[in-house]
Amino acid sequence: MFFSFIGYSQTSENFMAKGQLEIEKKDYNTAIATFEECLNMDNNNAKAHFNKGYCYYMLAKYSSALVFYNKAISLDEKMTEAYYNRALTNQALKNYTFAEGDFYIHKQLNPNNDIVLLNLANLYQEMNDYPKALENYSEYIAKHPNNTEILKARALAYCEIDSTKKAIADYNLCFRINENDSTLNILKGNTYYDAKLYQEAINEYNIALLYMPHNIEAKVNRADAYTALHLFDLAIQDYENLLLKDKTNPEYFFNIGFCYIQQNKNKEAVERFTKALWNEYENFGQLLTFRGVAYNNLKMNTEACADWQKAYTAGFKEAAVYQNNYCK
Repeated sequence: MFFSFIGYSQTSENFMAKGQLEIEKKDYNTAIATFEECLNMDNNNAKAHFNKGYCYYMLAKYSSALVFYNKAISLDEKMTEAYYNRALTNQALKNYTFAEGDFYIHKQLNPNNDIVLLNLANLYQEMNDYPKALENYSEYIAKHPNNTEILKARALAYCEIDSTKKAIADYNLCFRINENDSTLNILKGNTYYDAKLYQEAINEYNIALLYMPHNIEAKVNRADAYTALHLFDLAIQDYENLLLKDKTNPEYFFNIGFCYIQQNKNKEAVERFTKALWNEYENFGQLLTFRGVAYNNLKMNTEACADWQKAYTAGFKEAAVYQNNYCK
């Protein structure tokens, strides 16, 4: 984000300087009034229009900001910062085509500002145009090959188009730059998990947990990967260990219940689903439907049908299948 000041007379310069100080203090409403005083003296002061637009942007009044950026550009077509800021404003207003155009104009006028490549990448991701996002990330990385944060961002963009190998390659490049960053193992694990390569994901989570034994994300994701591989005992062990630190987490109780029901340990499943219910598990209908299945497996038909009825009433339509099959 840019702001600057230039004056045309001593009095105008004073207003511009005062407005800049107010911007630095984040007193944007007062700054707007100050720049308005400047514009009353000279309505062709492009920088005053620009700075007024900046203040409106910082107040999240994007339509007003756009008016003053437009005026600044009409007065000075080579004001590179105005194109940049107008692009950000158009993006905030979801005027993506106009934002794209302004970023490219800024890039042409100021070819040494590599940050605009990241702005374009972010814009294209917001537009779900991941190939173009990747083009801009790659152009930036070609100039800044050791920027691990941008390599990670490009890896995540590759994941969006299911380019698992390229995402992993970017994380491996990060490892070459910082071989002690164990969070990269979690990111690699997540990439493998999303690609349904669960054993590879577990391997990465295991490495991460060697160096960060208390990392919650790695433990939760490993438990989920164990569940996906039907390694229910290992999944339950991970979830139980997580409950030692977070004793009322309904997600953990639900997931343990799910694992138990897969093992036909229905009594244990009911117990865990009930604890998830007590701790306000978010998907009430899903929880009662699964607990109903466990009750039904225990030949407790009355309890099962009561759960399925409550689940259906709560909007979980899948419960109707069980009601129709098992309840009179």
